[in-house]
Amino acid sequence: MYNRTEISNALVLAGVRVALAALSVLFLFSCSSNDVLEEVEEINTDSTDPMLFSCQMDQGTQQQRATSTLLTTDFLVNTYKAYATSKQQTVMPNYHVEYYTRGNAWSGTLQHFWDYTTIEGQYEKYWDYSNFPYRFHAVAPYTNNQARVKMDDHNLSIHAPYYYQTCLNGTVQTRKADCTLTTEEAEPYIAAQVHRGTDGKDTDLLAIDPAKANVNNTTTTRHREVWMPFHHLNSKIRFAVYSLHPWATENLLYIKDLTVRVTSDNFVTAATGYEASCGGTGTNDDPYTSWRDLSAYSGFTGITRQPALSLPTLFTFEGGRNVAGNDLRLAQTQKTAFFLQCTEGIMQLPQTNVTMTVSFKVYDQNDQVYLTFTDVPIEIEIDGTYHPYHTWQSGYIYTYYLILGGIGDKLELSFTCTLTPWEYVNGSLSTDLEH
Repeated sequence: MYNRTEISNALVLAGVRVALAALSVLFLFSCSSNDVLEEVEEINTDSTDPMLFSCQMDQGTQQQRATSTLLTTDFLVNTYKAYATSKQQTVMPNYHVEYYTRGNAWSGTLQHFWDYTTIEGQYEKYWDYSNFPYRFHAVAPYTNNQARVKMDDHNLSIHAPYYYQTCLNGTVQTRKADCTLTTEEAEPYIAAQVHRGTDGKDTDLLAIDPAKANVNNTTTTRHREVWMPFHHLNSKIRFAVYSLHPWATENLLYIKDLTVRVTSDNFVTAATGYEASCGGTGTNDDPYTSWRDLSAYSGFTGITRQPALSLPTLFTFEGGRNVAGNDLRLAQTQKTAFFLQCTEGIMQLPQTNVTMTVSFKVYDQNDQVYLTFTDVPIEIEIDGTYHPYHTWQSGYIYTYYLILGGIGDKLELSFTCTLTPWEYVNGSLSTDLEH
């Protein structure tokens, strides 16, 4: 079980380094020279090793959902060599990297490619071994509209709205700043930032956990493909239930009419964009990068907040005994917990001091109400103290577990929460986290 203390506001801000913090160090650094290499179709005299990209990730376990998938879309990339030195040059200025496939999955011959030479006017680039380190800044999906996305070696600027979502009985709905429904993407863009040092090692500078930022597999060959792990700016939440009560091991109990509501004012419903720029000091040949913990919504611009009374219901689950898996005899541990509808999670704007309540009924094998919970505050117990305030940080998926326990023939309700890194990138840029 993950440490449930991670949900506390104080501990999260003190101990967890998140992708949002990493994004705040995105695309920085003033250099004395940043010339753009002339776009000519010729081979670099330093080498004949072409620069190639890969975006394939390893799959995580089904239940933990710390998964990552293929980026099945084009992306925008800027590439710099001799990065953060007096010799810095731009190798790929706002290149369009195209995604395509060959073969098919049925025959086992499906291959995935990310290629920039398929775009007219973009020429193949070659590694310059005398001018390491290299830096790669990218945003997906691709856009050439600098009014929406603009980046350089200093800054990332996204001028596109980010929204939050609700889940009403299995239907995910994206909502605008005023909480009305919209068909726009909840998260329009995701980002990647990779540094290849003179030692050939790659660092994912947006990694949620800096200890896991090394993206090498088994080699540091300097001309290998550049693996681009894209990261989310939004958070995700979802809900599950299991029982520790011995009575539920032999008798059918199921959930019905579950509702989760936000009860805190100043709930963040939208942002008009995202800005990232900062400086710092680091180590090795990346002298301008440092890891810093920031508040949960730093970087987002044009934030809209709404009072609790104007917010629609955040989550509902109608339930019933005919819903597959809705049987607490099958959900006796966190590992076997019954995930309620919208199991892939719903997107939220990163924020702090969120409070929520949950209401639901427990029915028995005779379809009679066994127990009713009404507007119970979702509070996480930490060392005997109950914490009602929740922090959602960029790049994480928060799983709230409703735990039915107690003694005798009465059930009591408690809560815990685990947070794991959300998948590095979702191939379709939708909210689907199930594969």
